[in-house]
Amino acid sequence: MASQPGSARTLEVDQRPVRSAAAGGIRSCGAVGNPKRSGGSAFVLNVFLLVTVVILGCANIIAKQIAAQPLKRYSYMLTLAVQIAYLPLYWSILGLLLLVGAVPLEQFRFVWQWHGSRAPGLAFFAASALGDALGDGIHAICTDHVSGPLQSLANSFISIFIAVLSMCVFQERYSLMQCLALLAVLSAVVVGFLPSLEGHSNTQPEFAIIFAGSCFFYSASFVIKELMFKRFKAWQEAPHPGGPEARSGLSGLNIFVMNAHLAVFQLPLTVLLLPLNELLKQTDGEGILAFSREAFACVFGGSCGPDSNHPELAGRCVATYVLLNVLWNLSMVLAVKHSGSLATNIALKAVFPVSTVLFAYVDWPLLGQTSLSWLVWLSILILLPSIAAYQWATDLQAQRTRATCCWPLFAQLSSYPLLEPSLSQ
Repeated sequence: MASQPGSARTLEVDQRPVRSAAAGGIRSCGAVGNPKRSGGSAFVLNVFLLVTVVILGCANIIAKQIAAQPLKRYSYMLTLAVQIAYLPLYWSILGLLLLVGAVPLEQFRFVWQWHGSRAPGLAFFAASALGDALGDGIHAICTDHVSGPLQSLANSFISIFIAVLSMCVFQERYSLMQCLALLAVLSAVVVGFLPSLEGHSNTQPEFAIIFAGSCFFYSASFVIKELMFKRFKAWQEAPHPGGPEARSGLSGLNIFVMNAHLAVFQLPLTVLLLPLNELLKQTDGEGILAFSREAFACVFGGSCGPDSNHPELAGRCVATYVLLNVLWNLSMVLAVKHSGSLATNIALKAVFPVSTVLFAYVDWPLLGQTSLSWLVWLSILILLPSIAAYQWATDLQAQRTRATCCWPLFAQLSSYPLLEPSLSQ
């Protein structure tokens, strides 16, 4: 089985929702999918869902920045609160899907059982959850130190890291046009970062660099998830105990099966990664236990310290952010199902420029207006056509059976062994 070319991947340059419900992941699980409906009602539904994705995406980013104002050095509580919310939510949704028969039980066998000499899917989910927990934790800590528009821009590094990791793990091929488009994306990010690196903005340069570098953890998590989708497909198509009659169609690994198991690992990992606050000098020399007690007192009691902006609003701001984050991720699941992954990805890409305009021109409570350098606007002008060029090159690459490659040049690739789990007889 030849490995898929780089055309199979979407370019994720927006604020990444860290529940793995990004459109690129959902399309791989086979959740994309109702046949196209006819009539104006389907068109209205699709437009409504896509607009909802953009609106909730912008609201999610802005709410996170607002919540960081009362939290200040306790902003790690944002990711902890989100994980506490997602664990019961995803398992409730999965339980409902099991009750109505929408999720076949064979998917749990794939997740829990060993496949010959290879580890079960649960081990890969744990590794993926670690990547998400590291990315979420570092990004939450950096929220008060990096402006919202720059955070959205920095997430463009996710697509670049994914491309590099995919060449290593999946041996995927990228055309010259795709590589040039990715380089243009990189140049757009660098241009947008220049004012903060030179100290000409309210973003702290060291935290901007840390924020951008931590996107690698998201990319590693994304690649592990895609690996699991591919392994499940190979496992589904191969003979295994139970026979083909035990399989209820080649529907792909359900996104809620994956997310529910990820949540089981990510919540305890988020707690275990609390020392990241000490590493990034958020504890003011205190021990991590004392810092944790103060963080909970900030959220539930409004005791956030002298530098907090309206500490009495900390709990409400955190709750608002969690609610918007949940709604955003669920809206993406619905958008991919009814409108398709391509349309949803386009909607996600619109979040960055729209939210940047909102940050710059709206006087938000606790946050105010965000002053932006003209270089940030220039980076948007570079970024948007670069995304369009990448999408165009990706569509061309998908139509080729033998693409012109940058690496390996003109190579015939065989499937990577990780994609073919050993199956017990």
